[in-house]
Amino acid sequence: MRAVRRMVVGTLLGLLATTWVSASPDTADPGHEQVVAFARLYGVVRYFYPGDAAQGIDWNRFAVAGITDARQAHGRAELRDKLNALFGPLGPGIDIVADEATFPALPAEAAQPPLVAWRYLGFPAKGTLYAGERTSRGGDRFVGIASELDAQPLQGKTIRLRGSIKALGQSTVSGLGLWLRADRKGKPPGFFKNTDGSQVHDLAWHDYVITAPVGTDVSILAFGFTMIPGDDAKEPTAAFRNLTLDVSDGHGGWKPVAIPALRLAPKPSREWSLVGSIATDNTSLSWQQTGADPGYLVLQQHGQAVDRTLFDAPPVAGKTAEFALGAGLKARVALTLTDMQARSSSDRAAALQALKARLAHMPDPAASIASSAAREADIVVAWNVFRHFYPYWDVIHVDWDSELPRALADAERADSRAAQKRALQHLLAPLEDAHGTVADTTEKKWGSLPITLEPVEHQWVIVATGVPDQAKVGDVIASIDGVAMPQAQEQAEALASGQTSSLAWKALQGLQWGPASESHTFGLKHADGSASTVSLAYSEQVPPATARPAAITELKPGIWYVDLARTDIALFTANLTQLAAARTVIYDVRGYPRDFKVSTTLPAHLLDHAEQAKWMHIPRYVGPFGELAGYTDVGWNIQPAAPHFSSHAIFLADGRTISQAEAIMGYVQDEKLGTIVGATTRGVDGNITSFEVPLGFRVIFTGMKVTHHDGVSRYHALGTIPDVTVQPTLAGVRAGHDEVLEAALKLAQ
Repeated sequence: MRAVRRMVVGTLLGLLATTWVSASPDTADPGHEQVVAFARLYGVVRYFYPGDAAQGIDWNRFAVAGITDARQAHGRAELRDKLNALFGPLGPGIDIVADEATFPALPAEAAQPPLVAWRYLGFPAKGTLYAGERTSRGGDRFVGIASELDAQPLQGKTIRLRGSIKALGQSTVSGLGLWLRADRKGKPPGFFKNTDGSQVHDLAWHDYVITAPVGTDVSILAFGFTMIPGDDAKEPTAAFRNLTLDVSDGHGGWKPVAIPALRLAPKPSREWSLVGSIATDNTSLSWQQTGADPGYLVLQQHGQAVDRTLFDAPPVAGKTAEFALGAGLKARVALTLTDMQARSSSDRAAALQALKARLAHMPDPAASIASSAAREADIVVAWNVFRHFYPYWDVIHVDWDSELPRALADAERADSRAAQKRALQHLLAPLEDAHGTVADTTEKKWGSLPITLEPVEHQWVIVATGVPDQAKVGDVIASIDGVAMPQAQEQAEALASGQTSSLAWKALQGLQWGPASESHTFGLKHADGSASTVSLAYSEQVPPATARPAAITELKPGIWYVDLARTDIALFTANLTQLAAARTVIYDVRGYPRDFKVSTTLPAHLLDHAEQAKWMHIPRYVGPFGELAGYTDVGWNIQPAAPHFSSHAIFLADGRTISQAEAIMGYVQDEKLGTIVGATTRGVDGNITSFEVPLGFRVIFTGMKVTHHDGVSRYHALGTIPDVTVQPTLAGVRAGHDEVLEAALKLAQ
């Protein structure tokens, strides 16, 4: 699970200076009806029309152009003409007619294979497990082997990957490669390097090398070999040997790093796996050795190579989507095209070239905050992504069509980037997605306030401070930037997405972080009844931490404590014996786990049986408006590990328990692994995905459906409810008590 981390959460700065009042659709600009018509067509064509010409379009600029044209149209006929002029160059099968008219007959060749159609596994974004592809339009055709290792010991160092490769057939391969990739948690890869530019195409052994620095945030190093079949290849075959990984000692020397040996992998295994966009059922790895030959690994593609697909859902010939646009128009969009229909045609070439030239000469939308068309384009793009790819429409009941004109009106009256950000946040709020976040990519340097706030007894209270001379633990926020509480809190929560119980936590997450150049003025109410005002800037790298015991420690004889937000796998492993022998262990999950390995290892020591629950469900989209061909269902598939923890397990949770932390709580609750003490969790789990709108805001949301371990019962926007409810009190905070932990200790004794 990937939680929304601190560098992408939104600041509330500017929000509290004025009262947030959303525009009503009843009072919205009449021109919005025409923009709505464009918007409804835009999303279906952008994401599901499979023509080749549509793949080379700058869709963010296209949104701005479309809104401009739609607003300039006078009446239904002119709007239809403008929409046809915009979408017509993209290819056949995009028909726009009056509501009372009949769509033209489909061409007879619509049933002729091969067929081209979009398939999506979730909403695709770089650095995520989600992907999109067009059938019969695969990308690079390759097959290879891959392995990976933990990059933490190599962070900040330079590494060198070396290996030898040769083709085992003059015409069987057009490319052979050695490759290396650095992965970062929740971010795009740090780098991807290969040897494509230095390949020699003959039948001799050739040595290849890749040298690269490893960033301090790299979590995984992946590496291996690839083979690209030639156009006339029958059974492409290649050999690999002498793969080594070294790390620089900083003085010109190299030290070896242990990696899985090629010789130990005569077939796909945990150490080495087959990768690539093409494969047959009998693609094979084999070890070859003759006499004194040191041996080598052989990768062979048996039979004719076929394109792999994201999932099995063959296109349906002649499939279309028919839907109302509003403004007296309706549309029909081809969702499946034949190969010839999908190709760019000469009769549309001039119009397509003119469209691309127009888009290329438009001002950069990211610098066009003064343009109402650019601001509304943000809404059009975001509304469509959620309309077609949000995975929870079956449990979140919102009239999404009615949200569009309201959101367009919000954007039209936005007079700054801060106001535009609020308009996007307001669009997100009804989705009840606690991952849902809007980040301004133009804000480069971020920091934390020198105080930490939590909701306590329906107030916002300082629970940790780095500036005790200005703001003390137990001080209550009375106002923010001149707006009195609770009005300031209500304004902030109105823009927070999530279940009701989590809104204060989500709003405080947005307040905690902000641009380093900015600050807030807080009115404080002190324990003695006095009041003061303090200005605090976003000046810290991390927020001040609340007082807790050591990450892993024995609190009382036989009672141990583990804080998952501060425990890595090395520390956890070092304490296995003590934890296994404990009478009670209190696991603190009030925060995001530090180490994913701990998240999966802890349940393994608590389980007394193997589990294969499928509680994560990645949507398989085959059409607009959330049309699915089922889900790819996955879980953690945890096997019991020794030593088994037979101790009484108590888990502490509250509104800080989100995403990966909630995955742990799902095991605790559904596998009955312990007692849960505290408050309801945030109510969101599953890997995030994201997209960028024209003005440069990045919008993040949950990309998959997560259920309880039965694979059916709803978890989203409900969360994990504690067995023993404990809410901190203001008196407890001021006295320095951790009342949730104290309640767990009483239960343990």
